[in-house]
Amino acid sequence: MQGEELARQLRRLKRVLEQLETEFAHQRVDEDLLADIDRMLENGLAADPRVAELKEGLDALRESTLSQRAELYADGIRACRSLKARIESLAAMVG
Repeated sequence: MQGEELARQLRRLKRVLEQLETEFAHQRVDEDLLADIDRMLENGLAADPRVAELKEGLDALRESTLSQRAELYADGIRACRSLKARIESLAAMVG
């Protein structure tokens, strides 16, 4: 994936994570947003080696939503914030 395309995909992913973080703050899990993340990964984002570390965090976030736990929402918010920080660093390097 070219640098410009990767930067565009990363910006889109960051927006989805911002929306998901908001949903977690309202103690909701938005399956459509999680599906959007999955689609982005399947449509080439996961294939880029520069995104390997990010993919692991996204997979962990997805897995954490599979079971309803009291700490799910707080953990989800922290994970979204951490992932957004990683995206910003990666986006700065590629574009």
